[in-house]
Amino acid sequence: MIYPKKNSIFERFFQLFVTYQLKKQFYRIHLHIGGLPKDKKILLIANHSSWWDGLVTFYLNNAVLKTDLYAMMSEQGMKDFPFFQRIGAFSVNAASPKHTVESLRFASKLLEEKKAVLIFPQGKEEHLEKRPLTFSEGPAFLLKKHSDVEVIPITYYYTFRHDQRPELFIWIGQAVFYDSAKAREEITNMLGGAVTAQLDYQKQKIIQENDEEFTVLLKGKKTLSEWLTWWKAKVKE
Repeated sequence: MIYPKKNSIFERFFQLFVTYQLKKQFYRIHLHIGGLPKDKKILLIANHSSWWDGLVTFYLNNAVLKTDLYAMMSEQGMKDFPFFQRIGAFSVNAASPKHTVESLRFASKLLEEKKAVLIFPQGKEEHLEKRPLTFSEGPAFLLKKHSDVEVIPITYYYTFRHDQRPELFIWIGQAVFYDSAKAREEITNMLGGAVTAQLDYQKQKIIQENDEEFTVLLKGKKTLSEWLTWWKAKVKE
């Protein structure tokens, strides 16, 4: 297993790099936040449809959530991008039951220390519109051990609207109620249903162009269309 080796200096510089990249690649990043409990054991569960998800979560945590965040990441991903160790990632190898249990025990230890833990329960990137969202039992394993954990669902929806570059809508929901006395399969289905419902509600808001519940978290660089609009206005002066 690959354990995290957080480095605060690296994290500060990496936040600047990620911010630059997000501004370069996205027109706008929008955020709705239902609230985040303080001084609690926090488990963040999120849908996983894009390579950007991990970096966006890192940016979001540093800019808004401000938790001591650790994230479960595939072993191969950490071997390919070892710098993730320095921002709090730890590995899981879903093909190895022994490795998976070791990773979950480490996550359990982090929760006990009141660190925030992020898991993408789908275990891999899947198309944004794929339904149902198929979750692993990892989060349920942790909830069976920690009945006092606050489970916060985060859903990411990437889309093109009226501009040259894509936009990202982030929805941080209210804590999900669960019964730790239930079987792991039942808890898993309930979590998957909660995240799916939140993602679909968010999707409908975006389709209807109803973004009143969102604020702009990050504005990207001006697009070509904006520059052309500006130039046409200057020419008419």
